[in-house]
Amino acid sequence: MNKHITLTMIFEASALNRDEKIGGNILSIKKLKYGGRTVSFISKPAIRHYLFETLHKNEPQRWKPTSVKVGGEREEKVVQFDITKEDIITSAELDAFGYMYTHKKDKEATTITRKAPVGITKAIGLDPYEGDMAFYSNHDLVKRAIHQGEDATPNPYNKEEHISFYKVSFTIDTDVLGKDEWIVEKFNFNEGKLTLTISEKLKLDKTIENVKEEKKDEKYIYNNNTIEIEKCGNKKEVTKKKVTFIVNEEEKKKRIKDILTAIKDGLYAQSSGEANTIIPLFLIAGIVKVPSPVFHPYIDLVRENGKIKIIGIKDCLENSWLYEEVEEKQKEDAKEELQPGEKEKGKNEELEKEEAEKKQQPEQPQQQQNQQSQQSQQVEKNKKEALRKVYLWCAEKLNLPTSIGEGGENLDKLKNPTQEKIKVKIKDTEIELTNNWDDFINGFLEMITKTSDKNKNEKT
Repeated sequence: MNKHITLTMIFEASALNRDEKIGGNILSIKKLKYGGRTVSFISKPAIRHYLFETLHKNEPQRWKPTSVKVGGEREEKVVQFDITKEDIITSAELDAFGYMYTHKKDKEATTITRKAPVGITKAIGLDPYEGDMAFYSNHDLVKRAIHQGEDATPNPYNKEEHISFYKVSFTIDTDVLGKDEWIVEKFNFNEGKLTLTISEKLKLDKTIENVKEEKKDEKYIYNNNTIEIEKCGNKKEVTKKKVTFIVNEEEKKKRIKDILTAIKDGLYAQSSGEANTIIPLFLIAGIVKVPSPVFHPYIDLVRENGKIKIIGIKDCLENSWLYEEVEEKQKEDAKEELQPGEKEKGKNEELEKEEAEKKQQPEQPQQQQNQQSQQSQQVEKNKKEALRKVYLWCAEKLNLPTSIGEGGENLDKLKNPTQEKIKVKIKDTEIELTNNWDDFINGFLEMITKTSDKNKNEKT
């Protein structure tokens, strides 16, 4: 059983997907009803387009655009991928996003289809659309025309606008990616050329060159990839062949990695001349047994007290398609299957480990307390030394006496960390300072202010 991939993400963007015009000159956005509200959405084809454009810009050789052709007649003409020139081996785009090829002539028709292994949902807006609209006009071009002597007037138009959070999901079917099956009427291999006849009546063939035959009429190698051919069914009258194109494992992994990287790092998107980057603000991904967007219905966004909150993650993780849940259950089952002696041994080891951890726990807080006490003492010591230096510097700049108290003790008293109070007298101003940081600063500033005022009055 293969492991498949699913991702759900939330991003913020403007409404990138336009709809039909309203009233002739109003550009509308795609909207629908969701949860009783009108919201904007970005269609699956648009998301597919933005994803492929990002892949192409990042890896232009591996993700080159597939050639197309116009098929059908008159009103029934349709543009489609040309699988007579391309296949999933030569085109990563056909491999990842699938195709439908129809060839019709007169009353005969044949169709070859491929399910897209990369599944994409609509990007649904999580904020209601309130009818925002903006007015635009081509004033710049009109101004240029007037400067050139032309008679020009602006062409006004309106656009519906909406900025919102959007939710979109992706899946990758790893069974289908890198493998494609065709039913053909016959085939021929000659001198390195493998010709597949899709329809003899319609004269529709596909020729592949530079092919090596590994097993006659059954297996061929093409650019390190494999083409297998086998008969359809067991009945003798059935002559049609089943052709299987298989991309080599290394290339398959590169394609998956490219897709996941593009989704994770953001998609390049441009619509109506406005550039937007679809970058996930929230992303949840998982390995699943079935390639279904199992996270999509649960994940939502709510606003509480001015903050944005993502809800539904717990419900996502309870889904049984997730491989992680299966692996956890297997581990639990393995524990239950242990022999009685092995169970007791495991329990004893766990108990011994818990007791060892408990013995170590009291020592760690005591060590932290000692470190914090030492750090606090050092901080206080640094403060007192800094205060002494500040006072000396100010006294020198203001030409103030540096004597302390009535006995004229020296300022070196401040070096003594055990002294709690110091009386400082400058001229007629006496202030009692303490070793407390805040009290010292307030008292010191008061003393300097009063002394400075007295000096000014004496000079006056």
